[in-house]
Amino acid sequence: MTRRPAERVLTWICHPDDLTPDYVAAIEEDMTKEYTAAAERNGFTFRFLSANELVPVVADRPRLLHRGEDLLARRHCYLVDDVSADPQAAHFLRALYRTVDASDSVLLNRALRGPECLERDKLAMMLRAASLDVPTPRTVAVPFGRYARQALPVVREVAGDGPYVVKPREMGMGAAVLRVDTPEQLSAALDVVAQTGQNYLVQECLPITGDLRVMLVGGEVLVSLLRRPAEGRYRANLRQGGVAETDPDIAGVREMCLRIAGSLDASYLHVDWLMTEHGPVLGEWGTAMAGFSLMPEPARTKVADAFFQWAGRMLSGAGEP
Repeated sequence: MTRRPAERVLTWICHPDDLTPDYVAAIEEDMTKEYTAAAERNGFTFRFLSANELVPVVADRPRLLHRGEDLLARRHCYLVDDVSADPQAAHFLRALYRTVDASDSVLLNRALRGPECLERDKLAMMLRAASLDVPTPRTVAVPFGRYARQALPVVREVAGDGPYVVKPREMGMGAAVLRVDTPEQLSAALDVVAQTGQNYLVQECLPITGDLRVMLVGGEVLVSLLRRPAEGRYRANLRQGGVAETDPDIAGVREMCLRIAGSLDASYLHVDWLMTEHGPVLGEWGTAMAGFSLMPEPARTKVADAFFQWAGRMLSGAGEP
């Protein structure tokens, strides 16, 4: 495919239908404000579009129609939400993702080499990390539907008698993450999981002092955040009420972060660590969907500018993984 001249436009294709309209409106207002300001500082135009207004097409080339306009008629940057609690919606979001990826536009959340699952599937992440000798929580993938309870004896053998964390393999923002304290509670949780149509993991629930996020751009550490759960909570995700400290000591994880980024050939990556009394344990990693709008200053501006500068390099072809 012949690469056409680029226009410095970033379009975030969002999926609002998993959340209440008021919550979606608040997130979009917050992120639009932050992303628009950062985009303009770095010579970009920013816009949000809803996935439910788009239709992917294959004709002489990939096309993505929005109210009759082909978004891929010009070469831009895109971020495409690609997870959903609704399995049918998730498949459609993957169609949007793959349509943009097949075009000469730049899909920024495709910022690593390897199968798509390494971008979003926590089981795939744990498997890759284990192959790199990176410490991971003991993890069991829950079989589907009526077979979910088959995980119970395996979880007890692998992770003991609790507590456990039950989480979707492919969701973000701390959504649907549940702590259960006993095998009996886990059995009930798996009965619920079996009805969702989603894939879940059970992991040992490690006592932690915080959740350390390290952001890397171009193979170098840009900034780090130590996130702690709000009092009385167990999730450190900032959208779930966590609080953050900027640039703590990362000597214990720096080399492992570089090892992971090198394995993925990732030009933009954040790596999350669970900080335990026995040392850091991998939580997960993510690409450009992580965002910066909730970060404290000055990290927010630093990451925002680095993000758009990186997007410009990707658009010019100078920063491709």
